[in-house]
Amino acid sequence: MPTPLATALLLAAALAPAATLATAAPLDALPQTRLDAALRCQLGVYALPKNQWLTINGADGQAQGLQATWSSGHFEPLQRRADGGFEGKDSRLHFAPCGLGRLSGFRGQQALQGRRLALVEQRTRFTSDGVTLEGKLVLPAGGRAQALAVWIEGSNNNPSTDDSVWPYELARRGVAVMVYDKRGTGASGGALSANFEVRARDTVAALQAARRLAPGVRKVGVIGGSQGGWVAPLVATLTPLDFVIPAFALAEGPVAQDQALVVQQVREAGFDETAVQQAQALSGITARIVRSNLVEGFAELDTFKAEHAGAPWLTAIEPRSYTGLLLKFSSEDIKTHGPAMAQGLPFAYEPQPVIASIAARQLWLLGGQDRQAPNAGTQAFLRSLQARRPDVAVLVFPNADHGLLEPVQSADGPALTYAPRVFEVTADWIKTNRLPARGVFIQMPAGR
Repeated sequence: MPTPLATALLLAAALAPAATLATAAPLDALPQTRLDAALRCQLGVYALPKNQWLTINGADGQAQGLQATWSSGHFEPLQRRADGGFEGKDSRLHFAPCGLGRLSGFRGQQALQGRRLALVEQRTRFTSDGVTLEGKLVLPAGGRAQALAVWIEGSNNNPSTDDSVWPYELARRGVAVMVYDKRGTGASGGALSANFEVRARDTVAALQAARRLAPGVRKVGVIGGSQGGWVAPLVATLTPLDFVIPAFALAEGPVAQDQALVVQQVREAGFDETAVQQAQALSGITARIVRSNLVEGFAELDTFKAEHAGAPWLTAIEPRSYTGLLLKFSSEDIKTHGPAMAQGLPFAYEPQPVIASIAARQLWLLGGQDRQAPNAGTQAFLRSLQARRPDVAVLVFPNADHGLLEPVQSADGPALTYAPRVFEVTADWIKTNRLPARGVFIQMPAGR
């Protein structure tokens, strides 16, 4: 969950060898990328032999890149070969022409034949605050569902209607999902925005469009991943919802996230508590800067940098946080270019009053090893909230990092997998309000 400021400045750093923002190229290349139309028809869920499944979606905004997610939760990027097929780390796949809905190939030495499930997809365009947005509704086979969720993307700028795996994984389990390209990304119009209120209004418009396409649904809600987890509760303040699901998200604001990241990085690098206290003093200065919309506090930051120049612990603070970026770039560059690149992100936002006040039932999906959104404070808040809100449920996947992804060892080396049963338990909770264990704060088993 890097902030838009972090994402934008990291890209700017890559584009500017001298690490100055003044020479950075415009940040409009990534947001407007899309999967080739000739490949879009191959997206979906394929039934394989022995009751196995394979989900295909776009990958990282690439025109020719796909992602394969297997029944086990393992996933891998697929790159197009010269012969028109696709190849992953341990798989080779070939898709039949559009409309046939078949694939063939190998995973390891095992031959595969697959047929795409008859999930119903409906593309739509709708407006929010005068901006035209691109959406895609994915319905279970047969085109009917009792429950519908709108997926709210995080801070990345990939085309969600191509790249998100959640609509397919939930639709094959009986939940309709609406996904839309954030403004300024994919096929949507407008300028990039990280303003949570704007994003909440866009999500309400997406929900209204989904209701028109699927008027028979009885339960409606939202699922917000990463930064989308800050947006999701706000949607419930604008329109009635049955459920809200923040996933790999925080019940603390952007400043608390940054401060937790700074402490985590310094401690993980092996520095003592004196260094941690100095790092906390630094993050206090940077918090003042971002809360002022990058106007105040730079003199104090420059003094701190001069006094601690060469301190070994400073190298531990990575530019995954805005504090790391404020260390990397000059104050003048940040003051000049930072506000536009922050895309209106409300750094001072405090989500807890909203989370505590909304009427919708909530399910929080957290990774126990989340290094991008450290959630110890979020877990503590949710435990206290549950004392008066029994309709707030929490699932912690102990080995999962950000994105609810877990590192595993496969026969071909290190790999990544989605947390065990995450899509299954999410769909079950949406449909039945039941979880796989008693209680409302559950540590999911690590095994599959």
